[in-house]
Amino acid sequence: MDKNAFRKETLSRRKEIYCTNTDAMVVDNFLKSEIYEKSSWLMVYVSFGTEINTHKLIEQALKDGKHVVAPICNACDHTLTLSEIKNFPDDLQEGHYGILEMKPDRIRVVDPKQVDLVMVPGCAFTPDGNRMGFGGGYYDRFLETISPDCKTVALVRDDFVFDEIPMDPHDKSVDYMVTESCFNDCCSVPEV
Repeated sequence: MDKNAFRKETLSRRKEIYCTNTDAMVVDNFLKSEIYEKSSWLMVYVSFGTEINTHKLIEQALKDGKHVVAPICNACDHTLTLSEIKNFPDDLQEGHYGILEMKPDRIRVVDPKQVDLVMVPGCAFTPDGNRMGFGGGYYDRFLETISPDCKTVALVRDDFVFDEIPMDPHDKSVDYMVTESCFNDCCSVPEV
């Protein structure tokens, strides 16, 4: 299975079936989860396009007293820098790829090892947490820098959880997945 063709087809399908109600159910399930409750430093991608909408999640996490951290894409080397959000959306402006990123005068750099829960975006996932991203490798590189105790979670629509997806050796998986219908501990899914 060709990874680029699979990614293109998956993203096209995502545009066709995008539904804000489904996003709201996924976010609601995440906000009810134990991993959310236990987190103090939460890294959240700021959604755009047909990604699960994280804007209300960010607002709720700030209301709940969480430290909310957003990634800043460094296009020159495909790495991420983290910055704490204190005021959403006032701390942000449109950046690389049209994604909302921190305004330069609002950047509050956070060490990746401080984060205890990372929300990882992706195009497609498997029940055991395998992930196909968007092709830039930003998160695969970033996940090498977090604490071993830090948990990773994906918010994903049921339609984009597949039995199998194309993977490369450097592709990073997630510990948990939250969909509109369930919360999945990927570490406990038995291998077939």
